[in-house]
Order: sequence, then C-alpha cells, then structure tokens
Amino acid sequence: MNILKTIVIVALAVVHPGTQQPGNSPTQTTITFYRALKQKHYVEGFHHSVYRAAVEGLSQSELKDLEPDFTRTFTAIPDKIEPRDEQINGDTAVVKLKFEGMESPQEVALIRVGGEWLVGDQETLTLVRAQGRSFFFNARILVSETEAVEMLQRIIGAEVIYSQKFEGRCASLQELVKLGGVPKDIEDQSGTYKFAFSLAADKKSFSATATPSTYGRSGRMSFYADLNGIRGEDLKGKPASASSPVYVPK
Repeated sequence: MNILKTIVIVALAVVHPGTQQPGNSPTQTTITFYRALKQKHYVEGFHHSVYRAAVEGLSQSELKDLEPDFTRTFTAIPDKIEPRDEQINGDTAVVKLKFEGMESPQEVALIRVGGEWLVGDQETLTLVRAQGRSFFFNARILVSETEAVEMLQRIIGAEVIYSQKFEGRCASLQELVKLGGVPKDIEDQSGTYKFAFSLAADKKSFSATATPSTYGRSGRMSFYADLNGIRGEDLKGKPASASSPVYVPK
C-alpha cells in the first residue's frame, strides 16, 4: 500500500537530517528535510517539519512497521535539489525548489514555531499535535480503506460488464483477473486488506469481502460487496456481510 496518497502529499509539503539550529533559514531547513527523507533518516527528517510530533515517541517496532510506507514514498525524491527563491512573511515562508526531473520549481510552505522553521502549515501542525504518534497510522488506515473500496468497486464494475456480455452470469475471481478486470495482486493476502470472493452455484450472483489484515494498523472498516453495492462497518477485524450498513464514504 501506499500511505501516503496522503503521505505523498506530506512529502511534497515537507524535508532532512542533522540537528536544526535556531538560525537555520527556511531554505536550509527545507533542503535538510528532503535530504534526510531521501537518505531514510525519517525521524531526523520529520524533526524539521510539522510532522515532528507524529514520530516523537514512536517505538522501534512502530518505526519499523512504518518504514516500508516511508521508503515507497520518499525514494522518489531526486538526488539533485536546487533552491530558487525564498519569501518570508512574518512567521510563514515559501521556498521554491527545483527538483531534478521536474520542469518547474515547486513551492514548499513553512511556519516558524518556537524560533524554528518547520516545513508545513499551521492547520497540519494542529492536526498532527492532536493525533500525535497515531498520525501516520491513521493516514495509512485512511489510504488502505480507500484502496479497499476502490478494489471492490472494480470487482463490481467488472462483474456488471461480464454479466451484460454473458447473459446475466457472474465470473469467478480468477476469470476477472484473467480478463484484466481486476489486478492479479488481489489474490495476494500479504497486503493491508485481505480479499475473499464467493461465486453462487448458479453463477447469477457473487459476493466479495475486504477485511483489515491487522485491525487498527492496516484498517478499521470491514467491507462487503455484491451487485447491489458496497456495505461496511467497524467490526474489530471481522468480515462484513450483506447485513452490514450501506457504506457511505466520509
């Protein structure tokens, strides 16, 4: 999974290691931030951003759990980053950086907190402080749940097309994969959600479920899908069913 859809946004609004000195400029802070994330110094990198409270206090096992998400997200940061402009307005600043491989400079926002420049904005800082060390896990859960729903929507869409072509019959999951209706990795049970599929004996209907692989870490909502749509609820890691309430995205 990729945490960061949400975490990707975090990366582009955030930057690298080294103990920040109060005199560091917005540009120095930003460059330091990105280099740290690129070099997998995640705790040091996030220390220079509004996400500091999200990593402070995390145990080694929690950091290890989050590391694959961070790695997938931040390895895309290019090696070459050139500062182009810096504008300071009171306790806010905007730094323009030219990333290798991108045509136009990218703007990075910063705020000054306790005399230090931090990558990010006040709204995000408030959110991170409220969630603390749960922030990145909550972000992962949001992304994982969204991706699970999108996968179930793909299954429903593929089944609708199949039934229209084959006189109301539904396909097995293997047929859907073979026809390209859904990706093969849906059969991989090592992801953030585990999918189960059932085809009726008369092949006139199907059902599919998506259940968190690790409740509270990879997801909270359990989902159920058939030709009538998607249902979902928090069942503490147990599978949803046709009796679950209709799922309404928040």
